Amino acid sequence: MAHRRERTVILAALFIALSVALGFLLAGIPNVELMTLTVFMAGVFCGARLGSAIGGLSSLFFSLLNQFGPAPAPLLAAQVAGFVLIGLGGGLMGPRLSPARASGVAAIAAAGFALTLVYDCLTTVATAFVALGASRFIEGLWGVVVAGIGFTALHEGVNAAVFAVAVPPLMRAVRVWQGGEAS
Repeated sequence: MAHRRERTVILAALFIALSVALGFLLAGIPNVELMTLTVFMAGVFCGARLGSAIGGLSSLFFSLLNQFGPAPAPLLAAQVAGFVLIGLGGGLMGPRLSPARASGVAAIAAAGFALTLVYDCLTTVATAFVALGASRFIEGLWGVVVAGIGFTALHEGVNAAVFAVAVPPLMRAVRVWQGGEAS
């Protein structure tokens, strides 16, 4: 029992470290990142509950250790919530996705797109709140949305493509590691 708990803690720590490291690796390229993929795979690999915790902690550590300083509290909360949902999504969707068929790859790409869209909606609303303040938030929200639409579209498109390419072989590896079929 203790061995299993230790293995789980080590696995979670490795996913968090990998997610944060990959976040910093591509930090200079706006909206091109591998944290979403890593946290999603943590959910696939470790389950929804632990995947959610890995997502939240990865996002928290990435922000707190950022060389530019941590995000303002509302934005940090949105980032953490978004990554909690991405880890949850990996845990809930992973067992249902079939990477062996073209329709499965399309579903995987759609999952990457949808989870990234949810994250971007949360962080865009938080950014508007931080930038505009409570008094001008409602009237200025759509301006913030429009100003960021190109970056948002890039983020969704890149993550959909990354998921379509990377998740199928990673899922096969997870199934082999867990003692299941490779297909």
